[in-house]
Amino acid sequence: MADIQKLAEKRARLLTEASDLVAATADKGETLTGEAQARFEALTNEATTLASAIRSEKDAVEARKAADAVRAEFTTAIAPKSETEADEAAELRRLGREGGERTFEYRDVTKSTGLGNPVSVAAMVNVVAGQVNPFLNADVVDIIRATNGNQILLPRVTALGTAAAVSEAGAIGESDGTLSNLALTPAKYATLLQVSQELVQDAAFDITAFVAEKAGQEVAIAHGAVAGPAVAAAATVGKQGAAVAPVYADLVDLIYSVKQQYRRAPKRGFIMNDATMGGVMKLLDSQNRPIFVPGDLTRPDTILGFPVYSGPLADTGDEALSAVFGDLGSIKTVLVGGVDIASSADFAFNYGLITYRIQVRGVTGLVEASAVKSFKGANV
Repeated sequence: MADIQKLAEKRARLLTEASDLVAATADKGETLTGEAQARFEALTNEATTLASAIRSEKDAVEARKAADAVRAEFTTAIAPKSETEADEAAELRRLGREGGERTFEYRDVTKSTGLGNPVSVAAMVNVVAGQVNPFLNADVVDIIRATNGNQILLPRVTALGTAAAVSEAGAIGESDGTLSNLALTPAKYATLLQVSQELVQDAAFDITAFVAEKAGQEVAIAHGAVAGPAVAAAATVGKQGAAVAPVYADLVDLIYSVKQQYRRAPKRGFIMNDATMGGVMKLLDSQNRPIFVPGDLTRPDTILGFPVYSGPLADTGDEALSAVFGDLGSIKTVLVGGVDIASSADFAFNYGLITYRIQVRGVTGLVEASAVKSFKGANV
């Protein structure tokens, strides 16, 4: 088993070396070319690979814990087991054998929760989805739980009222702000997963982790493809660059196009697509210092001191909305009910496969258009 902390430290060293390389080249009044450019790309590519390895190793560690728990349960299978002792892994196996449908309730998940509890199917789906898509991560945006899929109206302020100094015993004047609402209608994101009947029957196979990881990734990708462009389009354009990709001055302008109350909000930060983030990693401030600082297991990567997350926004290009900044807590994701899982042995009967259907209903929108602002590439 790889040491996750050592992997994280190695990734930080690689990113630091890449940043130092950019800074050293800039000090000479040069740009990255030839061997220096190749070295920079090698460092950042290896850092990306390590980030993936860290995520995989964390999932593997937790999967092993869950598998150990299942095996421990299997060793005591000869003893009578009451109905109340059945966990969600056993329920998934029962669905696979007998068919039917079950909704697994969501549970609150934080960074410290992890995947250690092998019975929390919905929580595991939620964690995996949040690793892939920041719009499903409660540490990044605001997650709202709903009991049904009816249209939800969230209040929004389009203009503030005006306060004024009032003398003693003076009349307080009325100044009403302008209110409207954001209408969100949850959509369904679903996928089918198939496993052999032998795997469903094998108690040593961690079916909970398998279903949660696959479903979490696929649902997150589908949702992100809709949520990312929608949020970027709803945000006010804070800065349009002279090129398709942002430069240092563009990012500074974008940050200060957002009002102070949003710049200092608890969930302030950037969301960028991978191509844009890769370019930003090369940028230096006026003192030739890299503006990108790699994070670790306890804190996210930062740009100019603000958290930055990789997200499914438009690729860098002509007039693309490739990055947003502001109070990411103003981005609201509504999730309806829990994770609905049904199974069928008939769907692929001739192959001896059990088909699991996983469904999640949700929607994402931006409540305050001025709370999050976007970077727009140049019209070239």
